[in-house]
Amino acid sequence: MVFPFLIRAGQYMNWFYEMLHLFLQPTLESKLNDLFDLYDDTIPLVHLDTVGPNVATLVASHLVVGVLLSPLELVRTRMIVQTSSPLHKKYSGPIHALRTIMSEEGGVLGLYLSHNLLPTILYHTLIPLLSNTAPLVIDRVLRVSASDSPFLYGLAELALNTLELCITLPLDTIRKRLQIQVRSRTPGKRLETAVAVRPVPYANAGDALIKIMKEEGGKRPKGERGGRKREEETPGQRRKRRGVLGGWGLRGLYRGFGMQFSANAMLFLFHAINGIEEDFEDF
Repeated sequence: MVFPFLIRAGQYMNWFYEMLHLFLQPTLESKLNDLFDLYDDTIPLVHLDTVGPNVATLVASHLVVGVLLSPLELVRTRMIVQTSSPLHKKYSGPIHALRTIMSEEGGVLGLYLSHNLLPTILYHTLIPLLSNTAPLVIDRVLRVSASDSPFLYGLAELALNTLELCITLPLDTIRKRLQIQVRSRTPGKRLETAVAVRPVPYANAGDALIKIMKEEGGKRPKGERGGRKREEETPGQRRKRRGVLGGWGLRGLYRGFGMQFSANAMLFLFHAINGIEEDFEDF
């Protein structure tokens, strides 16, 4: 029973991370707003005449807290992907994982100043920027009001959420791939994972992007689908499968896109149906 254990380990770390983020980020944003004499952060951005400074403090607070708590994200990912076998587990728990990572991978500096620093900065900058400015774009650029045109507003929200997903999902994929790479400076127990990992580690985020597009971008052989035994490919079949781009593509960067998009689409449908029912009751 591998997956229940993985889910419990991930849920605990995710809860701890979310609680800390929920406390630290608004506190820091409020302090920054007070420092620069800005409007209260509880006022929605759409109600402000000048949103630039408030957006800057909001994104800055998310970035600082995100980088500060990034070791917890690292531990969470390692705990989720490691095998549940007691004989092969590298980490016995979150605290042991954090201690082991610090001792093997360069201490506190190794936790922060690693190959995953740039993706972490980009991720914790783009996520709050895109998600919090979406209502501004809908209201001030598209000129769509939630009260006057709830259906169009929901449709615009779905489109912007999909755009955000297209931008951030590849970045999150690269972050996760880099997080499970153990770059130990001292010999230690190998991290045995419950999922397949690349045998040769990525050098950095750019290398991960190129390798994922090159190695996982094309169509999979028929033998790899549905758990069937992989069939032998002739050179002609391999060239045909890889296509004119030689196997390069975006498939590997967008794993899970369909599930997340479906969730956004279902949420849009629920809001649309709810709006129709309210209009019918008013009528």
